[in-house]
Parts: sequence; C-alpha cells; structure tokens
Amino acid sequence: MSEQEWAELEVESKYENLEVIGEFISKTMRGFGVKENKDIFDVQLSVDEACTNIIEHAYTGIENGKIWIKCKISESKKEFTVKIIDTGKAFNPNSIQTPDTKAELEDRKAGGLGIFFMKQKMQSIKYAFEEKQNIITMKKFLT
Repeated sequence: MSEQEWAELEVESKYENLEVIGEFISKTMRGFGVKENKDIFDVQLSVDEACTNIIEHAYTGIENGKIWIKCKISESKKEFTVKIIDTGKAFNPNSIQTPDTKAELEDRKAGGLGIFFMKQKMQSIKYAFEEKQNIITMKKFLT
C-alpha cells in the first residue's frame, strides 16, 4: 500500500463486526509499515470504542446501518489517520463530559469512558456532521 492511498472497509453496524474492524486496523497499519504494537493497540481501541458508540447510539433501532472506515499514513510515516463514517443519528463526541475517574465507583456516571480512552490514546479527534453523515477523524502520532 502506498502512503497516499486510503485503505477502506465497509461493514454493517453489528457487534460481531468489531472483530473484523480490529483485524482491518491491525493489518492495515502493518501493511503501512507500523511495527510498534502499542500504536496498533491504541488505534484499535479507539476505533473499537467509536464503532461501539455508533452501533449503540447512532444506529439505535435502525436496521442495516453501515460503517465506513478509511485509514492512511503520512508520507513521513509518523502520523496515522483514521476516518469513521456513518449515516446514523447525529452525535458529537465532544459534547460528552470528561468522566471523573477519581470518584468512587458507586458515584461515577455510567458511560463516557470510551470517549475518554479515545482522547487519551489519540493525538486528535475531530467530529463533523456533513451531508447526513457523522465523520470522526482521529490521528495518532506513531512512535
């Protein structure tokens, strides 16, 4: 794969496809020459969390929803970009408050940790809603 090409995957928004997505991320990153397992894990975790949110929230009650994932690496091979696109309900991950990770377990609100982990693992996360599509663009600086 050349650095300028986008590797692409289209799947139905079903939990059983999370494994397919994780394998796609790993295979794509290795195909682009990424060797650091921590970088691959960080991207896999972030994409898994984003796709889980899409399945749970964007496509709630919607049959046959699709998720499109596009990946590329910079020419310098120092930055990996992932775009995740869906046509479900509009959702801005930036609207979710950062969870209080220091609070006692029984005092914590349910949910919100997935986005928290994504923000910890990726260097940037941008959200857009364009032409009836949610588009999340995440970038990871590679070690």
